[in-house]
Amino acid sequence: MSVTWPEIAFQLEPDVAQAAAKAWSWLLPEPWNPVVCSMVGGVFIERPNNGVHWLDTGTGLVEQVAHNRAEFEEMIRLRPDLVDEWFLPPLVKRLRAADKKPKAGECYGFTILPVFAEGKFDIDNMFVIPVSEQFIGIADIHRQLSKLPDGSMVQLKVGD
Repeated sequence: MSVTWPEIAFQLEPDVAQAAAKAWSWLLPEPWNPVVCSMVGGVFIERPNNGVHWLDTGTGLVEQVAHNRAEFEEMIRLRPDLVDEWFLPPLVKRLRAADKKPKAGECYGFTILPVFAEGKFDIDNMFVIPVSEQFIGIADIHRQLSKLPDGSMVQLKVGD
């Protein structure tokens, strides 16, 4: 069983993209537009005059991957090694085989975020989640974590 592009990538709906940009504004204050999202939690964003960047929502890290959208799209077409790194098709294949199959408006989330030592990109640590929770809800957790020194002990509380 191989995976197809729609099984590893998707486009953010405009309202979700707008809310995501607002949620991540603490890290990415200038305007940006989503180019494509990975089913495993990454979003590739285009920043005016600053190229294409990869925002990994699992780790809260941002990395420039291309000087412009055309270069990024060429990389996707010609560099299967980068597609494997960014979109993790073998992992998506295992998730789908484990009957974890997102529907429209869903992607994969983490029980323990990969920003923590215990968080892994593994089928036992991943589940299907609404896109808005993965791309918007996690932003505030990363904002709070960004204020802590590496190696800090944290306790997450969910809800009021």
